[in-house]
Amino acid sequence: MEYSGSVMRGDLRTALYTIRPFTIVLLTAAAALAQSTTVNVRVGNQTDTSAGINGRLQLAMSTSFQLASWNYQFFGGAPKATTELTSLYPWRTRVQVVSDGIPLTAPGTWDFTELNTMLSPIQRSGDHSPEFQIGTAPAYMSDASGHILPGSIEDFAQLSANLVRYYNTGGFTDSGRHYQSPVPYPVTWWGIFNEPDFNGVSAAEYVTLYNTVVPQMAQADPSIKFVAVELGGIPGNYLPAFVAGVTAPVDVVAKHFYSTCSQKDYDQVLFSTIPGFALQVRSIYAGLAGKPALAAVPVWITENNVNADYDKGNGISACNSPQKFVLDKRGTSPFFAAWRSLVFQQLGAVGAQALYHWGFGTDRQYGEVDSSGTPFFSYWVDYYLSHWLPSPPGQDILQTTTTGCCATDAAHGWQGSGGLLFDTQTMAARNADGSVVILMSNYALLPVQGATKINYDNNGPGAPRTFALDLSALGAFTSATLVALDVSTPADGPVPQTMAATPQMQVTLPGYGAALLRLSNAQPSLLAAGVTNAASSLPGAVAPGELVALYGTALGPDGGAQLQLTNPLVVANALAGVHVLFDGVPAPILYASSGQVNAVVPFLVAGQSTTSLQVEYLGAVSALVSLPVAAAAPGLFTANATPGGQGSILNVSDNSVNSAANPVARGDWVSIYGTGGGATNPASFDGLLATAPYPQVPANVPVTVTMGGLPCAVNYAGAAPYLISGVTQINAQVPNGVAPGANVPLTVTIGGISAQTGVTLAVK
Repeated sequence: MEYSGSVMRGDLRTALYTIRPFTIVLLTAAAALAQSTTVNVRVGNQTDTSAGINGRLQLAMSTSFQLASWNYQFFGGAPKATTELTSLYPWRTRVQVVSDGIPLTAPGTWDFTELNTMLSPIQRSGDHSPEFQIGTAPAYMSDASGHILPGSIEDFAQLSANLVRYYNTGGFTDSGRHYQSPVPYPVTWWGIFNEPDFNGVSAAEYVTLYNTVVPQMAQADPSIKFVAVELGGIPGNYLPAFVAGVTAPVDVVAKHFYSTCSQKDYDQVLFSTIPGFALQVRSIYAGLAGKPALAAVPVWITENNVNADYDKGNGISACNSPQKFVLDKRGTSPFFAAWRSLVFQQLGAVGAQALYHWGFGTDRQYGEVDSSGTPFFSYWVDYYLSHWLPSPPGQDILQTTTTGCCATDAAHGWQGSGGLLFDTQTMAARNADGSVVILMSNYALLPVQGATKINYDNNGPGAPRTFALDLSALGAFTSATLVALDVSTPADGPVPQTMAATPQMQVTLPGYGAALLRLSNAQPSLLAAGVTNAASSLPGAVAPGELVALYGTALGPDGGAQLQLTNPLVVANALAGVHVLFDGVPAPILYASSGQVNAVVPFLVAGQSTTSLQVEYLGAVSALVSLPVAAAAPGLFTANATPGGQGSILNVSDNSVNSAANPVARGDWVSIYGTGGGATNPASFDGLLATAPYPQVPANVPVTVTMGGLPCAVNYAGAAPYLISGVTQINAQVPNGVAPGANVPLTVTIGGISAQTGVTLAVK
């Protein structure tokens, strides 16, 4: 695995050691003094307004890719990887494009082969809204060390603007050739350069680069967002100059955190770096607060893992040359569960708003999955942090009090911001539905002395700890579910355990690890009879792209939530903590409430005979429901949201709404709106708002319309412009022979399957 900015990896060790000495002394003293293995945690019922963002945990979990010649074919060799990536629920998956992944190889010479090979599957996965980090400039714009030349900044800005056009605005033309993305999902989030502080770009040069590049990109598409700086080092050495000089829009400031650059460093050394991560996030927020335009900008951690070292070539360590590179397997062992969960708690408590694993598909040091797409242990850690503590929507952080073997005090642990305990930490978070998730991290060292220490304190087993939880202040719950991530976790992921919910509960981790305990009073419940066509309100087989209404209990928030856009053209497939899954594929969600969720059946069900449906809300999942799949299942929308009556129809002549007060003339055309039309040609994309060229019902699928029993001419049946893919628009001509009236019967069939009866239109 290679990384851009190798200078960072050597400097990182120096930066980390600045926060180590006092923590190591305290850890060692605490290990000697600790006698008990039980930590007592009392969970309060009040929000800790000093933590997070005004008491809210808003830390979204995500993952990262690096795109260059050595790994761009990852998905081709890992057929399961897109499924695992989607199941992880990454938030704005980050793709760092470096080296020859940059498609401009010489002035006027573009090659998007590598970029499309990796990025296109990512655009189709997850939330369909990745962050594209333009990590480096092309070689011809850089010096011999790979650093961008000051004279190349304007050319780099033009390159960056063309990338925006390629993905978002129909492409661009250069040297007489047109270039356009093969995937219609736009790219909204853009990172500008990778670790400029470690890649030969001074703070002043970066300000010039950012202020030059961003306006040209925004001119190409004003809706895009920008991730700035992506620092590798200490913010105080670089950030002030950026804050003082930046004039272009900034939507996010990013930072990278690794705990070591040497596999030889002890586990305790790695754990001791984590409070420093939190302190740096605090310092970034403090620096941004001094400039009104930046005061509300969030901080994302866009790279995070245990060890930043890598094989620089010929087996030599990039950080410790000429020493041999040694793979650090702590990135995929139970150590990782303790380390990552502790990072999550510490960074969430200081208000970081995204945490990105580096990277998704690679080796046992870094990966969440291997080269075939099979999950490592680390995948399941991030999976449950993402699923059980989802952000958005985030959670309220509850007050907790810890006593016993591992409490923070002057003799047995360290003090100060972050509240890090000697060898365990607990965070309790309450969801909008009243459920509470308690995250417990055990990073206790096994107290072994002498020459054998390295066997126990370098990817060692850790020491057992029992969390004695006092939950009495929270009130009663009807169910409790525990997920433990430790040495006993199966390779294919932990098995959630159902427990009795009582005021006093105990959770034991046998060594390094993390556990999540979910307390709730309701479980999402859904029956097949509760799945209906959103237009006709009728149950039955579902079709690709059909808008459906799901009825049940505990499916979503009590107050209801309307659809959200991940960018101006894509409807989100996660809403207020709700996911709707068809065969594990997340569906676009139009509305979510406790009793009803409206979603769009993914187009990938086309050709199947059945599909399995499941609703997840804030980490709790309904039982699987099996549904038949049909090629088409048409239903017509009506004006009063009832199965029959006045249809949702526009009079084409003036684009007005058809009604008894505004009837259509005979011989004129109307647009009829429905759903369940099935697969289209060209293929439609889940969640995408329809834009030209509009996908249509295939030519070999007959579409018929009658009005008052008379057949109508049909000149269009397909996607409805600027409505979500899955809404079908049919343009039909009113027969001259139809009898006028306010309630003329209307029928529609697609592929021989009829929409509901009783729908009418008004004809004059």
